[in-house]
Amino acid sequence: MTVEYNEEEPHYLLDSNIVSEIIKNDPDFNVIKKIAEHNSDCAICTPSLHELLYGYEKQSDGAYKEFLKRFINEDVRENFKIKNYSEKACGIHAQIRASAEKIGRPVPFSDSMIAAIALANHMVLVTRNTRHFEAIQEVSELQVENWFE
Repeated sequence: MTVEYNEEEPHYLLDSNIVSEIIKNDPDFNVIKKIAEHNSDCAICTPSLHELLYGYEKQSDGAYKEFLKRFINEDVRENFKIKNYSEKACGIHAQIRASAEKIGRPVPFSDSMIAAIALANHMVLVTRNTRHFEAIQEVSELQVENWFE
């Protein structure tokens, strides 16, 4: 089954491990190419933004911390829509977690939250950690892509 999406809204929800590839010294070419190809069709969600901000907050004061601040504010926030954890996502999240537990495959709170946001917005989740979302795919219609492949 395919995910239906609105042409006006982003189609891909990028996990933080995809977004952070942009600032690596030796980024994966395929990931950078896909982000460039689909830039206007990509978004991130509040839990992924949290992960980026948490990484920033853990840094010692200095040039790299300032670089991360500029990256988050000028690149991430300016170029990607940010999808919130809505009431709809909350309901989907509860269903995912309960269904996964019923089949003996409990899922991490944050991963299932990100998946719920993707599902609530009819988006494809793009992540390097596809294994983290396998149990969720067993109990939902979540579509996952790995742009490192």
